[in-house]
Amino acid sequence: MNIVMKTSAHVLPDRFTWLRTDAGHDLYVDDTLIAEIRPVNAGLMLRVCVDMGDIAPFEMAVRCEERAIGWATQWARQRAGLLCRYADRRRTAGVAPAGLALAS
Repeated sequence: MNIVMKTSAHVLPDRFTWLRTDAGHDLYVDDTLIAEIRPVNAGLMLRVCVDMGDIAPFEMAVRCEERAIGWATQWARQRAGLLCRYADRRRTAGVAPAGLALAS
């Protein structure tokens, strides 16, 4: 299923990208997972995976992929600087990117 999005409302800053996976959709800053959208029962669950300062991990139910992606994109755009610093700190602290293990 292709999602048609309004480009002006869903434009991500540099370093941010949405990836479609078998499990759902993942929002990344570089290699750091920021948010994910997963099917749950008859709907979808949007989970924000960031734990930094004023942002704590949370989840919310959403009705459709387009709304979930739109909401998370707008949320990320409003916090782009903070989310980039979060990704940079995780990288310099040696935290493995999502789905990868760091070499010892």
